[in-house]
Amino acid sequence: MLEGLLEPWRYLFMQRALLAALLVAIVCGTLGCFVVLRRMALIGDALSHAVLPGAAVAFLLGTRQFFWGAAVAGVLTALLIGWVTSHSRLKEDAAIGVVFTAAFALGIVLISAIQSRSVDLMHMLVGNVLGVENRDLGLTAGVAALVLLVVSLLYKEWVLHAFDPEYAAAIGLPVRRLHYLQMLLLSLGVVASLQTVGLVLVVAMLVTPASTAFLLVHRFARMWAVSVAVAALAAVGGLYLSYYANVSSGGTMVLVATGLFFLAFLGAPRRGLLARLWLRRQRQRQRWEEDALKHALRLEEEGARVDPDAVGARLGADRHRARRLWRRLERAGWVDAQGLTAGGRERAAQLVRAHRLWERYLVEREGMDEATVHEEAERLEHVRPETIGPALDEDLGHPARDPHGRPIPRGDAKERPV
Repeated sequence: MLEGLLEPWRYLFMQRALLAALLVAIVCGTLGCFVVLRRMALIGDALSHAVLPGAAVAFLLGTRQFFWGAAVAGVLTALLIGWVTSHSRLKEDAAIGVVFTAAFALGIVLISAIQSRSVDLMHMLVGNVLGVENRDLGLTAGVAALVLLVVSLLYKEWVLHAFDPEYAAAIGLPVRRLHYLQMLLLSLGVVASLQTVGLVLVVAMLVTPASTAFLLVHRFARMWAVSVAVAALAAVGGLYLSYYANVSSGGTMVLVATGLFFLAFLGAPRRGLLARLWLRRQRQRQRWEEDALKHALRLEEEGARVDPDAVGARLGADRHRARRLWRRLERAGWVDAQGLTAGGRERAAQLVRAHRLWERYLVEREGMDEATVHEEAERLEHVRPETIGPALDEDLGHPARDPHGRPIPRGDAKERPV
């Protein structure tokens, strides 16, 4: 098995491809964090398409150094998008749509003209990492070093600009310069990635690893590290798949990155789909338990017997579900064979108090009708009643009754009624 894993790396072209892919992973994984946080995926897509005419023009001018032509085209596109946005009533997304489609169309026209001269630039569209030369590696390594240097030097400024651009401008940061510097690096990063994944797929390598990291971690420094790691894993995995399946390397890299994204989308500890479904289920169970406590307290106030059947009848639950709910309340120490415990009674009083305080607040402060506040208060009462209840009570001046005339509990009833 080990021999099979090492087999691809015996070839020089695969070694160069691996190094190029890892350098692209560093570039895209780093810049992608800012693209995702600043919601600039559309700009990344625009730049990836806009570099095409620059490369074509570079060839028409008699040079095969497509890098600089593509880089200049990317920078000019970013500047043109900003100029159109600031000198018209168009929003940025509309300006992006106008500029990048025009640039891409120009690139297609130029490529069609160049192909008539027996020159194939189509590898720019889909990438050709297996054909990377030492010159390409040098350019990609230079871009990677520049990106890491600039991000390290301007780390605090860029992070603040990404999370709160208005505050960054208010404290005097040159936000426009920071923005256009990001556009410059993004343009260089896109161009450096052309040979590896092509301009059609480069936006996926910018957005997908960073989006995966965003789901998994909650601090920017960790997001940066995870984004680069995911991009590197996608690069290595994509090369393996392309070698053994004899398919496009750029496409397999993006597919591996997308697979990792969906794993994070499903299984991320806090932001994953399964975690959110579990949290929703836990909240529903908590709401049922708290509603059961409220009904148990009301049964006590009415002098009725408090047992699973009586509480279940108030909740509209069948016998089996009511008894299962009662057992959970027993394990939590809120009920026993005689009914509510002191802790259960205190918790129920907190909920009833929060409900009636919310009703009072919604009527007095929000102007809602007394007949319609119950459902909204029913929803709000479950949100930290032990802390929000006292705050509402203080804000409302310690009212004694709710809008319907019912007494508001003080939250200190701990003894069973005799």
